[in-house]
Amino acid sequence: MDTEKSSRKSRLKAAVYQKTPAPLLPSKPKVLTALIIIQIIALIASSGWREYRIAWIVFGASIPIAGWLIMRWRIYASVFITPKNKDSLRITDSRWQEFTFSGWGEETMKAYFLESEKVSKDVILYLHGYNSTLGNGESRCQHMNSIGLNVVGLDQRGFGEQKGKYEWTILKVIADIELLLESLPSTLGFTPEKLWIYGHSVGGFLTIRLAGHPSGWWSEALKGIILESPATSFPLIIEKKLPSRAVMASPWVRHILRREYQRIHPDLNIGYANSQIPFWGVPKVPLLVIQAENDETLGNEHFNLLKKHFDDIAEIHVLSDMPHTSRVDVKERRKILEKWLSLEHLK
Repeated sequence: MDTEKSSRKSRLKAAVYQKTPAPLLPSKPKVLTALIIIQIIALIASSGWREYRIAWIVFGASIPIAGWLIMRWRIYASVFITPKNKDSLRITDSRWQEFTFSGWGEETMKAYFLESEKVSKDVILYLHGYNSTLGNGESRCQHMNSIGLNVVGLDQRGFGEQKGKYEWTILKVIADIELLLESLPSTLGFTPEKLWIYGHSVGGFLTIRLAGHPSGWWSEALKGIILESPATSFPLIIEKKLPSRAVMASPWVRHILRREYQRIHPDLNIGYANSQIPFWGVPKVPLLVIQAENDETLGNEHFNLLKKHFDDIAEIHVLSDMPHTSRVDVKERRKILEKWLSLEHLK
């Protein structure tokens, strides 16, 4: 069985799958943190220790180390721990059918299927953005379902009701989605004949990766992708998330991120500088882009990068009345999507 799983994963192209090895020794930051805590306890608890000059010299030398550790932790927490979002919405449509699948690290994950009222083997996978949920984009899923598509979606790793908050990486999320797609034929009882992927914000970034490195049954079934106000660069995402002072020390930040990614993913197949388009992937299928003109979350940098590399392969629409958030929908977005699907693909 393990050999069969390993063989299946080896066919998947967009992510990496090797489990994080258990460390033989504590890391340097953990050792330094423990030593500083011991020093502080000794100074508080032992009046005799406080009388020694060396105690205060050692303590003084530890202050810049403590500052370095605090900043390092802030960088780590900003990237590798997903934030709490008390405002995230849950799905409310009772027609959603819950199912489970094995994600990265053989972790049990939950996903949902919204069956079309028409007899159809056409499926669209909806991928929400960072710090969002399937519930936030539920109205979009219901709209796509109403035009005859089976819809699959999930709260992504680290968000909503899904596990995986700690040591979160975008490669784990992509692995989850590849394994979700791999499981669909047995879960649904049929192999989808046509597949589309709809990605919002960071979900669009995931979609680009999947479409640029298709594998499994969906390499033949994938007919197109839809990107709504998509992210197109991981470095640009990180710059938005990091403390302002950390951005100033970008070489050090890149070093920390590289070391942590290599620790978590020994089979890492893409570097920090390459985790943006076109290196991230170039879709080989029709591409629809629906962009918020005034993107209050991502700004213009991601869209400008997309136009630079995908302008000749994508149908692009910029909507002045559509905000970035998936909590708000506009009629024009639905009309554009319906026309693109019906004229080009749902024939």
